[in-house]
Amino acid sequence: MKHILFLALTFLTACSTPQATPASYFNTQPVPAILTTSTTLPQSASPTQIDAGGIMPVVTESISTSNEEAGELYFFLQPRQRTAGESIQLAKISGICLVDSAQCPPLQIVNVPFPFSFTLNALSWSPNGKYAAFSYSDSLYGSPTKMWLFDAVSSTWAALAEFPYIDPPFWSANGEWIAFLARDGLGGEDVYLIHADGSGLKKIGADLPVNDRPYIMDGWYADQVILRSALTANKVYLVNTDDGLSRAMFDSPITKNVLVAAPDASLLAYDESEYNSSTHILKAISSDGLSGSTLASFSGGDRLYPIVWAYDSSKLAFVYYKDANTGNPSAEIYMVNRDGSNLSLVYRGVTIGHIIFSPNGKYVVVEETTSATGGHLFAINLATLETNIVQAPGLSTDYDWYAPSWRP
Repeated sequence: MKHILFLALTFLTACSTPQATPASYFNTQPVPAILTTSTTLPQSASPTQIDAGGIMPVVTESISTSNEEAGELYFFLQPRQRTAGESIQLAKISGICLVDSAQCPPLQIVNVPFPFSFTLNALSWSPNGKYAAFSYSDSLYGSPTKMWLFDAVSSTWAALAEFPYIDPPFWSANGEWIAFLARDGLGGEDVYLIHADGSGLKKIGADLPVNDRPYIMDGWYADQVILRSALTANKVYLVNTDDGLSRAMFDSPITKNVLVAAPDASLLAYDESEYNSSTHILKAISSDGLSGSTLASFSGGDRLYPIVWAYDSSKLAFVYYKDANTGNPSAEIYMVNRDGSNLSLVYRGVTIGHIIFSPNGKYVVVEETTSATGGHLFAINLATLETNIVQAPGLSTDYDWYAPSWRP
């Protein structure tokens, strides 16, 4: 539990105080539109392949995917060696590249009206995939921070709001609202909502207990925003978007870490950890905390994080970290159905940053930050459990790839 709290506070600090990108990795000059691609990807770039023998496929329907169904994969490119004229860039590839390399169009660099100088988070996509919300400072000093809206169709950016510091945003399930935490850098914080067109900015949750600050936003549960105290794990609140009032999420204090709501708002998933025995149990509960079930259980290890739901709420993927203090750490990705059936090991690596489902639930993309070739993305075919490094014309392993997001 102490370890989880430390991670939460570390994340909160990273969001609240912009961290400068190391000078060796950042240059303000633009990168060429198309990057030089490696002609042959080294075999060492691949993580340990999981033997699918005896394991039920995670998905059993046809893996064929249309261009529209595939969506687009966005991520950041960071040069691994300082070279004049290179800087961190936002890039995208078609999701079809994971399915059919012959039909894969070249990587594209996304124009952004500001340099990337501070801590980066993945883009947050609207449910219809038209817009992405992104909090970032275009100031040399890292403050103020602006809430940016990226229009993926026109490839344009617009600033919706400005505060000293803004945490990563979350879209409501119906796409009507963007929720975010704004901080003043002096210990003050407020929860805000805003529409994608920049209208309707309003503060909610003014009645949240001051003594439980700072808060961490865990996303949405139906039409309510989930706020969790970074000081004590059993203080979780729901903030109503209509009247702006908050209420305790559970009738009695219970120890919960990060709560991850299913997209259909039917369940909340979390890691129930026992600090003394190092037992980690993946559980799913109802919003009142009165009913739930165990989805997976592990003896030993460090944590289950991150935990993500498929778009259709039918299954979850999560990372099981273990042996962090032995000098030989490992990170394993498991998949499990929402009822706890078909628990499957689908990936084994070292350090995993993000995991995301494809919109159709047929693939999972993994951000492996310590692969043999650096930080790169790997795609898991959930029908075959085959894992391959993400490839596209113009995508080079001379760059680190990180903070992926999938535009549906």
